[in-house]
Amino acid sequence: MKKSILYILFVAVTALVMSCSEYNRKPGRVYAPDMVYSQAVDYYNDTLKIGKQGGHYNKMPVSGTVAREQALPDHIMEFDTLQADAHTCNIPLNANDVEEGKRLYMIYCGVCHGTALDGNGPLYSSGKFAAMPANLKGGAKYLAMSPGRIYHGIVYGKNMMGSYASQLDTKQRWQVVAYIKKIQSENGGSPFTMLSGTAVAKDSVKVDAKPATEQVEAKEHK
Repeated sequence: MKKSILYILFVAVTALVMSCSEYNRKPGRVYAPDMVYSQAVDYYNDTLKIGKQGGHYNKMPVSGTVAREQALPDHIMEFDTLQADAHTCNIPLNANDVEEGKRLYMIYCGVCHGTALDGNGPLYSSGKFAAMPANLKGGAKYLAMSPGRIYHGIVYGKNMMGSYASQLDTKQRWQVVAYIKKIQSENGGSPFTMLSGTAVAKDSVKVDAKPATEQVEAKEHK
């Protein structure tokens, strides 16, 4: 019995010694030692160790590039209403853009706000909504609303209206805003001043009183 205990103890000690010597042995040559024994470097430290030029790890973006969702000045947050009011379009728009804005409005906005911008869209008239959507050409509140605030509403939504940021890109949003502001200018709103270059005649963009669903059916029968 004693011999068995001594034998087991001997084996355990031997295994322990061998494991320690294996752990401390010199590995010899190592392929790609910088990958095996990498040196951790903290952010914002200088880069003298990895390049002659030096510098820091928080490098500036490549010139002319913009980070995703940071297309200035579209970084304005949902509750930055003062900045939204002052937000202006920096994309040159013309009469064709207003016409395109009308087309996009009929697709994405007219179903709720109505093809005549009066809030009487097909979803409301069919009884889907308990409250009428915003009448964009009725009342001083909406007629005086700045283009930036309307743009902000498209991006983040307003009240029961959801965000349309994923459906419309930056230029398309401004095209829709330009169309809305033009119609508002013809119904007591401030003068239409969003365009650059070719002036838009007052009757160049007409409002079709037909519901959006009837317009789609008419195109399909042509």
